[in-house]
Amino acid sequence: MYKQLRWIVITFFLIPLLLIVSAIPSFAEGKNNEEGKVIFRYKTDFEGISRFLGVTEEEYFELRNQKSIVEIAKERGISEDEVFRYFIEKRFDALKKSYEKGDFDIGFVMDYCLRLKDDIEWEINVKKGKDGKITTE
Repeated sequence: MYKQLRWIVITFFLIPLLLIVSAIPSFAEGKNNEEGKVIFRYKTDFEGISRFLGVTEEEYFELRNQKSIVEIAKERGISEDEVFRYFIEKRFDALKKSYEKGDFDIGFVMDYCLRLKDDIEWEINVKKGKDGKITTE
């Protein structure tokens, strides 16, 4: 019983605490910006997405009013995996450039990458529903 409790404490308390403590110095020093907060925003390249999908930007925005990026791609013979890889590549390129400039540390990159799959899957599958609300169905 105590061995299990010890592993629970180590797994859910000590390891996360160590990860948090190791990230604090770079934020406290203000390496990332004046307030010490990491800021990374990926600016979507609509022109690049349009080229990838084989449509003009105007067509892209018109199609996006009714369809997800995956639906548009499938109509043009592009698989969901290819769309996902395209988005991953673009995000990693932007992340790499910012990291090399020293905008943030490797811990931030790791945290960002943990959520990246879910974020991209949402982005490429989201669309406006018939009622005008955003949906992924």
